[in-house]
Amino acid sequence: MSANLGHYPPNPAYGSGIFRRRISFSSWGNGIQVSLLDDFHEMAVALFVEDGVIADVIAGMDRFPKTSCPGATAALGLLRGMPASGTSPSLTSDERGGQCTHLVDLARLGLSWMARGDFAQTVEVSLTDRDETRHQRLTVKVDGALALEWVLHDEVIAEPVEHCGQSLFGGFTRWVQERFSSAEADLWRIAQMAVFVARGRAYIVDGPQPRRVSEEPARQGACYSFSGAAFETAYDNTGYVRDMSKGFPPRFKAAKENIK
Repeated sequence: MSANLGHYPPNPAYGSGIFRRRISFSSWGNGIQVSLLDDFHEMAVALFVEDGVIADVIAGMDRFPKTSCPGATAALGLLRGMPASGTSPSLTSDERGGQCTHLVDLARLGLSWMARGDFAQTVEVSLTDRDETRHQRLTVKVDGALALEWVLHDEVIAEPVEHCGQSLFGGFTRWVQERFSSAEADLWRIAQMAVFVARGRAYIVDGPQPRRVSEEPARQGACYSFSGAAFETAYDNTGYVRDMSKGFPPRFKAAKENIK
């Protein structure tokens, strides 16, 4: 989500809810699938690795913000042939602009999980809306066990006290990589992205009168839907937001059944 969504109407229910994001990992042989569910997205990426490189990548989207988003599943094919290291896919800034930020992030997480030899896991993030003092509480659970807990003030860490004053944006990724192991750093970055996406809860971004992507010129080139022809032709999808304040929906499918 953009930092500036003021062209959307405010969400009158904001302030009493909880943003939730679930990322599920399922590995087999030389492959891994990473699935994402949150208020604004349902999507998955499957990666296959041979001889240390990405041999194939498949992506699918079931729920997404912009009418153009599904086109990014084919664009992700740019990852084929790249080294399957545990770091971010080495895309240039121009190449990243032609991708879905979330699909690329899922691919990066999948490669990181595979590099460590981690098995199937589920990571769940919960983030309260900002209260009247502009504070939020965030928790990250891995397979149901608490792994991370923050108190934020205007997207700056207030607790734990040893990290008080650290902003979640502007050099955060480098800061995390310098201080934490690969597994811990992944959880911190998952939490950071949840805070970023949760900004959308403060607004009605899926109303009955869809807005054009081009109404946000400052974001041109930011991702697939804000690049190329999509920037002029894409609209918001209507009715795609799911408020999961009361909890995640039941899980009916095993992860590997989602995309094939």
